[in-house]
Order: sequence, then structure tokens, then C-alpha cells
Amino acid sequence: MANMTSNIAALRSFGIEAGLGVFCAFVLTGLWVPLVRYDFDLWLESRGKLQDEEEGIIHMVPESWLAAVTTNSARHAPAVAALAILITAMAVPMMLSLEGDFQVEDFIESESDLAVGIALVNERFSDEGEPGYILLEGDMANPKVIAAIGGLRNNVNSHGPDDSDQLTRLPTGEVEIIAIDTILALTKAAMAWNSTPFVAAGWDPSAEDGGIGCDKDPLGLPSLGDRECLVFLYGFALTRGVPESGGYPPMAPSLVAEYIQSVGEIDYESPWLTLSGETPGYPRASIRFGISSPEQFALVEPALAQLEADMAPLQELSRNPMRVQGDISSADDEYPVTWAIPTGEPVIRFVAADSMQDEMQGTLLLGVVMCTITLWWGFREETSARQRWQEGMRDRAAFARRVGATVAVTAGITYLMLGSSYLPFFAVLALVLSILWGTAPFFVAAVTTGPIFVVIIWLYAMVELAGYGLNMVTVAIAAMSLGVGIDYVIHLIERYREEREKGATPHISLAAVGSASGLALFGSAVSDIAGFMVINQSKMGFFSTFGLFCAAMIGLSLIASMILTPAVLGLLHRKSLVSEHS
Repeated sequence: MANMTSNIAALRSFGIEAGLGVFCAFVLTGLWVPLVRYDFDLWLESRGKLQDEEEGIIHMVPESWLAAVTTNSARHAPAVAALAILITAMAVPMMLSLEGDFQVEDFIESESDLAVGIALVNERFSDEGEPGYILLEGDMANPKVIAAIGGLRNNVNSHGPDDSDQLTRLPTGEVEIIAIDTILALTKAAMAWNSTPFVAAGWDPSAEDGGIGCDKDPLGLPSLGDRECLVFLYGFALTRGVPESGGYPPMAPSLVAEYIQSVGEIDYESPWLTLSGETPGYPRASIRFGISSPEQFALVEPALAQLEADMAPLQELSRNPMRVQGDISSADDEYPVTWAIPTGEPVIRFVAADSMQDEMQGTLLLGVVMCTITLWWGFREETSARQRWQEGMRDRAAFARRVGATVAVTAGITYLMLGSSYLPFFAVLALVLSILWGTAPFFVAAVTTGPIFVVIIWLYAMVELAGYGLNMVTVAIAAMSLGVGIDYVIHLIERYREEREKGATPHISLAAVGSASGLALFGSAVSDIAGFMVINQSKMGFFSTFGLFCAAMIGLSLIASMILTPAVLGLLHRKSLVSEHS
């Protein structure tokens, strides 16, 4: 349910549906199936056919083997803990090195026509890339915007060999940037080649201002540094297109409209005016670029970061951060740009996948904290809060140490997992809950959650070792491991507490846990792994990856419950176990 805190609707939906699924599983397997079995046994008993279960039957593996696993894990707890820490220390760098990707083979059959076609396109047209855009909003008729686009073009072509090189290039070696300034240059070239279409549109070559009130450049053409000239050229290109010139083919008005947008219908006969006789506004423009290998998110991220840095000339024309959309009406002569942001399919796909992965990882860590708090409530002491408070006041120093330790551990875990922004809230919450529920249950909850957190780290490391990246499948499975694995550990911890409440020693309790609960956990894990490995045989990359890592997740959860958790209990009851063994 930690996914309910996400800003992404799909993740909130996933959290609700997963919660309902868990509740339905509890009703079916925790209530309905036992009741059906109970009714069936009553029916057999009424007919005198109910037989006592024979002892010593080997269901899957001998119970003594599983009892030996738990007791030996506890007996050799220091060695198990050292090995787990060593493996975790090696796994953490691998986990942190994971990068997001969107490989086609991870989702569809690698030999399918679609996958083969995409591979051929990437191989043969790798230099062309996938088109992306920079959306500009503001006053596009301001000459400063045209100059800033030129500054952007210079910036993207000024990088060295060590910088990102994912933007597609022209045969000349320059980065391919197509914007309205390019269309304006072609329009002026067409005017120099043949001015007849422009004269028909109202341009007067003999007049000092061209007949439209704009400044001319030294060649007698409209100057791109003059607003009235830009308005005329925009209107001409949007109504008549760009005529052919010097070997360049004509450009249709619909193609020009991909790069500049006008407000109001432009007068065909007087393209510097609207049909109502007013000067048209040009609030939006787009800049086209290409990204090669857009499915490799590890390469796309630095390329987009570098592109945004190269957009500094546009930022200088914006009053606010250019990523924040401003009101178009706020554009003025000094700050004509109100918004400038990369977009297009490769950018949208990367941002959506990256946001989804970040949210899922963030809610995963929040889920660890929420699981700990939930288990703290589940393991709470039976005495009332008032009684615990009165007992604590009799020995205030010891009470303060216990509560302080709980708050300190909670604060440390929160800081490492969620950052400093959540620290004050969870520290105060730990203080309140220590008084309401007691401090001992907190450490039991931490012992229950800790092994599963280690499993999540190991699972991410396995993703890296297997050559996969972070995608919707691998991140979702890591999130699922918390909900699935915690059940294994809770089952073992609860059985251990029951044995201890009956007066059994730690060694005997662990042996009972291994022989009873261990058999159920082992059987559940084996059947789940077998089912997921069947899914792994699918030729569809999505299902194959899902089956592989779900099987790994179940196996690691079994290790966490049968080896890591008994080892933690062995460390907590070290003296008792050593004395029993001796």
C-alpha cells in the first residue's frame, strides 16, 4: 500500500489491486480452504472414516534436515552474518550501478518480425536516430529568440569527445538541429533567387522598408533582427510555403507549421496581418533534433542533461526556470521565452519510464518502513500504554535508553532509505509508538524486515549479473519481493515466538520452527519456483524475465527465512545457544 503515496496513477492503481489481491488470497487460503478442509474432516469423522495422520511421513524432505538448517544457522550465526554482510557489500555497488533501459528483447520475442525489424533499423539507420523536439512558448516574433536558437545550435556543436554524442549528425558532422531559423534562412534564399512570389505577397524591393515597415539587411532582404521582418517572413511561409531556390525544393506551408504556430488567421494577400487587420502573434515554435539508440536510457539521460545545458541561451531569455511553464502573456521584450522543454517520443518514453522506476524504488523503500511499523503494531506488548509508562517512570534512565535507541534506529533507517525530508516525522512517530506499543516489539519487527531488505539488495545484484537493466519488470519484481518475502519471515518469527511462549529454549524453538514451519515454507517455495521456471521458458522476453526473477525472488526469500532470520535470532540469544550446545 506504500504505492498509494506515488504521484503516478498507474502505481497507485497497482497498489490498490495488489492490496485487494493479497486480501483475496488471505480469504481463500487463510479462511476458506481451512474451513473446507475442516468440514471435510468432520464429514469423514461422521462416517467413521477419519484416520489419524501417521508420524514420520516424509512429505518433501525429512523434517530433521530443515530443523538442522535453522539450528545450525543460529549456532553459526557469526559466520552466517559475516558471509551475508560480505555478499551484501559486493551486491550494493552492483545494485547502485544498475541503469534503466528499454530493450525490445526484454519485452517481445527476439526472433519476431517486429524485433528483427527494429534491430535492422537501429543497425542501418543508427545515425538518423528517433526525432525529438524542443517546445518553445512565448513571443517567437522577438528577434532575440532567433538569436538564441542560433546560440543553441552553436552549443550542441561545441562538445569534445568525452561528452555525450547521442544527438544525430548531418553528413557534414554537425549536430542536426532543424528550427524556424533554418526555414527563415531558406525563405530569404528563395527571395534572393526569385522575388516575384514575395512581391505578390506585398514586398516592395524598391521601398526602404520593403513596403511593410521592416529593416533590410545589406543584401536588401528582410533582416532577421527586425520584428516586422520576422512577422512578414512567418506569415509568408505559413500561407505560401517556401519557394524553391538554387537546388532546394519547395517547402509546403503544412511543413512550416510544424515549426511555428500563429494566433489568428493570416491574411493571404497581406501575410504580415491577420484577416482582422491586426498583427498576428506567434506564441509557439519547435526545434527538431534526433536521438540515436533511444532505447538505451543510460545514454539518453546524459544526452538530455547536456541538451538542457546547451539551452542556456533560451534560459537567458526566460524570467523563470525554462522547465517551468509560464503564462504566454507574460512574455515581453526582455524575457520573450516563457517555456522551453525537450519533448517527443524518445524523451517522453524516457521520462515516463524513469519516473516510474524512481517512484517504484521510492515506494519500495517506503514500503520497508511501513512494513516495520505494521509489524511493530502486530508484535505490540499486551500491557497497556499507561502501565508501561508507569513502569518506565520507576526507572527513567533505562526507559529513556530504550526509547532513545528505538528513535535513533528509526531515524537512521529513515535517513538511509528515504532521506532527511522524512526524518522528523518518523522520529516523532517512533517516540510516540515506543510509548504506545513498547520498544521490544520494534526490534522484533526490525529482525523480521531486515532479512527481506537484504534479499532485495541481492535480487538487484542478480539483475545486474544477469545482464539486465532497470525496467518495468525488474523493478516491479523487486517491489513484489517485499510483500512475498515478508510472509516467509513472519511465518517463521511467529512460530518461534509461540515456542518461546510455551517455555522452550531458543535451540528447541528453532528446531521446532525448522521441522514444522520450515516444511511449509520449503514446499511453498519449491512449488512457486517450479511454476515460475515454466513461465521462464516463454519466448516472450517480458514473461521470460518475469519468470526468471520471480523464481530467484522466491529462492532468496526462502534463504532469508530459513538461514538469515535464524542467524539473527542466534545472535540475539547467543549465550543461551552456546550453553545449550555445550
